[in-house]
Amino acid sequence: MRILITNDDGIHAPGIEILARVAANLAGDDGAVFVVAPDTERSGVSHAITLFRPLRLREVRANWWACDGTPTDCVYLAINQMKLQPDLVLSGVNPGPNLGHDVLYSGTVAGALEGAHWGVPALAVSHCSSREHDLALLEPLLLDILKPLVTAAQTLGGALNVNLPPVTEGPYVGTVVTSIGHRYYSNEVHARNDPRGRLYYWIGGAEVTMPDVPGSDCNAIRDRQVSVTPLGDDLTRHARLGDLAGALGLAAPPRATGASLAVTDRVRRRHPTAAAE
Repeated sequence: MRILITNDDGIHAPGIEILARVAANLAGDDGAVFVVAPDTERSGVSHAITLFRPLRLREVRANWWACDGTPTDCVYLAINQMKLQPDLVLSGVNPGPNLGHDVLYSGTVAGALEGAHWGVPALAVSHCSSREHDLALLEPLLLDILKPLVTAAQTLGGALNVNLPPVTEGPYVGTVVTSIGHRYYSNEVHARNDPRGRLYYWIGGAEVTMPDVPGSDCNAIRDRQVSVTPLGDDLTRHARLGDLAGALGLAAPPRATGASLAVTDRVRRRHPTAAAE
């Protein structure tokens, strides 16, 4: 198996080193592991892609490249320019959770979604602690946790958002499939002056609230379960299509099937021989 790894914390982050070592075991003796990751911190960039300046790749060691762009740029270049032909994309390990509405902002999740967008099964992996010591303790557990999730991703396609409870707070209580919950940050904006007296703003949000939503990723983490949420890039509120049409006095639209066809088309572009099958 050929595995592509990225993250949003930068190519020198400890989490990506851990994931690369685990991926080497997942890939097997006949496989290969490639790392294409941002050259510096890119947390919170969501699914941004760079269109109005050039991108540069720099090989930092064998099969490891630093890119001066976003996680999306990294995966896009790896698949469409570098032709690495991955069978799996892994994004992480992120130091800190990506729960609830975090998925809208997370560069870690975006890296996995970009892989899925091009027909490559993908996992975004986050650990609910930001301490390097805790990440080191997590490493011996990761292989057994990820093996069945990789198999599921390869069977089902798409992206899985994986969140792991803090490893220092006791043993995990299994793995559970979840939906996206609700995770709210305090609305903190710090207004300050720089040394030249010019005003600037720093968005905070240190206080976090997670309402009780049964079956959600947030609840799973509170229950010390590994949370796995299937994600896609279709943001359509399908249940509201008919309501919207009614409000506008229009006929209800047919249920679209273009999303699945688009994925098939992307798979064929990635593997041209598939078009002949």
